[in-house]
Amino acid sequence: MLPTEPASDASHFIKGVQGHWLDSLGNSIIVSGPSDDLTAVVTPLVDRPEARDRVLRIRQCQNLQNWKCGPAQLEHFCVERQRVVWTTQDGRRTVWSRTAEAMPSAAAAAFPWLLHNGTPEPWLPLEMPRDILYDGARVAALLDIRQMIGSRAEPQEQLTHILMDHDLHQTRGDYLIPGADSPLWQTLPVSDRLRRSIAQRVHRIPYEALSQRISWSGDSEVWVGHHKITCRSRDVQVLDSRWMHNPKDERKPIEIARLLALYSVFDNPLSNRRSGMQLGLDPELRRTSDYELFASPLNAELPNGRFASKWPHVEWRFGSIGSHPPVL
Repeated sequence: MLPTEPASDASHFIKGVQGHWLDSLGNSIIVSGPSDDLTAVVTPLVDRPEARDRVLRIRQCQNLQNWKCGPAQLEHFCVERQRVVWTTQDGRRTVWSRTAEAMPSAAAAAFPWLLHNGTPEPWLPLEMPRDILYDGARVAALLDIRQMIGSRAEPQEQLTHILMDHDLHQTRGDYLIPGADSPLWQTLPVSDRLRRSIAQRVHRIPYEALSQRISWSGDSEVWVGHHKITCRSRDVQVLDSRWMHNPKDERKPIEIARLLALYSVFDNPLSNRRSGMQLGLDPELRRTSDYELFASPLNAELPNGRFASKWPHVEWRFGSIGSHPPVL
């Protein structure tokens, strides 16, 4: 076993243990909170009816020489190898491992203004529907890939085209992102090294489904993991007005945030314009139609129940009747 780094160095341990981990028992762990009140939220990766979040407090032992997480005591801690080992009094051992190398900080990112510097707060993943958790992981991965590509216009535009057309491929797999081994990534004009890094980032999505939280920060920003998405007030108002259920439904704010986050993946960070999703037909002409087949809740001219959209499994809550061509 590698030598344990000194656990008595409180600041070193506190900084190193925060963030997302996977353990040897099949759980996702998110460690967050202020330095004097660290919290580990343990969530089973497998979706089971009896699955529950467990909240464990991480605290320093009375002798200040070691740490405890719930009933377990720290046995091994190594930042370099990204490993934490906890052992209970009866000898049971749990190993925490990082999912992957952390993304660059805001100072080293290609687009630091698209990242937030907020301090993560403890939250319970299973209080949020699993489909929203997985969409958060998808969006965070794509925004990470935008940062990885950086300030090169051609691959950024090509990524937008890949994502727009991906759902037209019969072997598409995931509805939003091509699989890690999809030939579509070969059309991206980047180096082989970067393409491998992108594939690795796509491969991590299922393992990060419980760590990339979608949330509101104020009235005009949606946070997804460490990314921030600036939202137009008109878009929020339009989605609010198209909501098909009880106006006071507790799920409405997060569903609006999710849909705005999904559409943000098409935006090229090098452009100050939002990506166009549909043909730019005159709104007056569209209003004379019986149905819109290529619309979204954000730009449909016809009322709810009269337009089709790209992601009806999400957008049905905002009036979509399906997607083209199945809706015909």
